[in-house]
Amino acid sequence: MNIPIKYSLPDGHDVNRLIAELSNSHAIKTERSMLKRIAICDTFDWRLFDESLVLTVSGKSLLLRKLFKTDTIHAAEISRPPVFLKDFPNGELKELLTPIIEMRALFKLVDFYSWSRFHRILNPNKKTVARLVYEEIRSTRDKESPALAAYLWLHPVKGYSKYSRNLSKRLNGAGLSADTKEDIYFKLLASVNKTPGCYSSKLDLKLDPDLRSDEAAKIILRSLLQVMKTNESYIEKDLDTEFLHDYRVAVRRTRSALGQIKNVFPKETTLRFKKDFSFVGKLSNQLRDLDVYLLKKDAYKALLPSFLRDDIDPLFDYLSNKRSKALKQVLRSFESNKYRQLIKEWEKFLNESQKGAPGASNADLSILALAQKIIYKQYLSIVESINQILENFDDKKLHALRIECKKLRYLMEFFTSLFSPKKLNTLIAQLKKLQNKLGNLNDLLIQQEYLLNISEELPAAHKKNKRVLVSIGYLIGTLDGKMRVVKKSLFKTLTDFASPLNELLFRELFVPKQ
Repeated sequence: MNIPIKYSLPDGHDVNRLIAELSNSHAIKTERSMLKRIAICDTFDWRLFDESLVLTVSGKSLLLRKLFKTDTIHAAEISRPPVFLKDFPNGELKELLTPIIEMRALFKLVDFYSWSRFHRILNPNKKTVARLVYEEIRSTRDKESPALAAYLWLHPVKGYSKYSRNLSKRLNGAGLSADTKEDIYFKLLASVNKTPGCYSSKLDLKLDPDLRSDEAAKIILRSLLQVMKTNESYIEKDLDTEFLHDYRVAVRRTRSALGQIKNVFPKETTLRFKKDFSFVGKLSNQLRDLDVYLLKKDAYKALLPSFLRDDIDPLFDYLSNKRSKALKQVLRSFESNKYRQLIKEWEKFLNESQKGAPGASNADLSILALAQKIIYKQYLSIVESINQILENFDDKKLHALRIECKKLRYLMEFFTSLFSPKKLNTLIAQLKKLQNKLGNLNDLLIQQEYLLNISEELPAAHKKNKRVLVSIGYLIGTLDGKMRVVKKSLFKTLTDFASPLNELLFRELFVPKQ
């Protein structure tokens, strides 16, 4: 493969002098110059960066490469920069990015100018045997500022590798070395004060095992509040649905922490804020439900026979209008005095020192000791519920189990840094399998009930169109069939989670050695 070699040029390096020196031993033909404006894109939560991918847009070209690599993995032609996956042209690039980007919107992180001058290296027969490209990277914000970087690219030509090798030696002799460790990506983002990976909805806390439990709880809760505040500021912009989702997950985790990390704050304080966050969680229930159904539009239509797929469109038109109203209601709630005062008082409480604060029975217990105790207790409760369900499958018990599993998952994520990552990840992987099955089962049940109820809400004009109701009925029947399939597969997942091997791992991690 004729992979180009990149040489970083130090500040003040005279590339014209270098080309002139090379022309003493090589015939060089200088050609056109080219100026391109290029944008780097990613999702708000850095999904491409997390996969070491760089997506760039320039004109009608969409290019994907790996960090620290120069060759393009996939490319596509576009008429305008894509925002969502539906905006991508069908092909390998879209297939690769679909499971990574999912429902998130792409944002322009930074754009820059790439100015290039091309030189052809000729042999005595005037054949092109190599190419040199001088490139300058400049900010689009300040055209007068120095170049952010300058490179000399050596492009080998197939069949003439000896010329490339000779040129490489000459460049090395001139004090240049191939640059494989730097990626302009980081310098470009730094130029606009952005740090790759600076936001994640996932908790990444480093807790001292000996830290007081009340102090550790506040560290966790402050981190969750920051996630809430970050996403709240974007919900109004309605850029994609995941801002609301991340906000709601942070609220649920907050409620779970208040309920699960027991007796670290005074009882009345805990009860007060549990009630407050129950109120906060309910503010956006309807909006999130509508988001979920609208996101599933294509999946739902795919479940219908082709002759009914377009007939269900009035349902989604109705849901879309309903969503617009629900969003406005959520935004009004965020601006309300009650909500603002609640968040203000919560933040004040979290920032107060625990020194001299009213005591609680677990407040001064080490966080490691408390984490072990509450995680293992929650695990035992889940195993007991599983054994009861295995004797008698019951929808209500399955629903309750799903909630209890979510609580265990949150606890394990809060305290990840306190335990062996390898062993903890094994247990979390097993828990995820169980959660996914229980979640799918619950979703399918709720979706059937919702579709049945929403069909009664449809405007009269839609109800007169019997094909709309037929398509909704067909969809409900299909979802019911899928639910029965999930139920049949659940037995093994439940058994696996309650297995002796899992129990051994839980005991090893969460039962203190005597």
